[in-house]
Amino acid sequence: MKLLTQLFLVSLIVVKIVLGTVFIYRAEIDPLKDAMASEEVQEDLGATEDTGENLAYDEEIDLELFLAQRAELRREHEELERKRAELLAIQEELAAKLAKLTELRNEIRAMMAARQAADQAKMRHLIKAYSAMKPQKAASLVEKLDTAFAIELLSKMKGEAVGNILSFVKVERAARISQGLARRK
Repeated sequence: MKLLTQLFLVSLIVVKIVLGTVFIYRAEIDPLKDAMASEEVQEDLGATEDTGENLAYDEEIDLELFLAQRAELRREHEELERKRAELLAIQEELAAKLAKLTELRNEIRAMMAARQAADQAKMRHLIKAYSAMKPQKAASLVEKLDTAFAIELLSKMKGEAVGNILSFVKVERAARISQGLARRK
């Protein structure tokens, strides 16, 4: 926010410098030219009345030019202020959306943590149930389970219980589960 404000102020200063330069160029204000013009006026004492009219006319033109440029600068300044207000509104909108997204992300994380906790509780319950079963009954159930799930379940059980259960599982299936258990640990 601070950087954005500084950039905006720097850009305003640059715009003022550029517009001031354009104003000076358009008004044809040149110190050397003015000095030479004043010397010419002093040298030409015979045509003082004619020079006075030209100066009054030039001053009138310069005043009109100045007023026109001032009005243009005012319009540009108002346009810059309008754009600044739009940018601030957009920035506030983005900040609100970012806050909402952060809130949603935190809610999702909390939901995922709750789900993981529930899954772990279910797994602990299954481990207790399979550990409490007779090895033959547990083996018949393990044979019906998906291999990956059977590996995960048995990996969290005590080694003695796993050995008793696997002794009643078909040899090929027991070999695959044993390989999975070896890779898992």
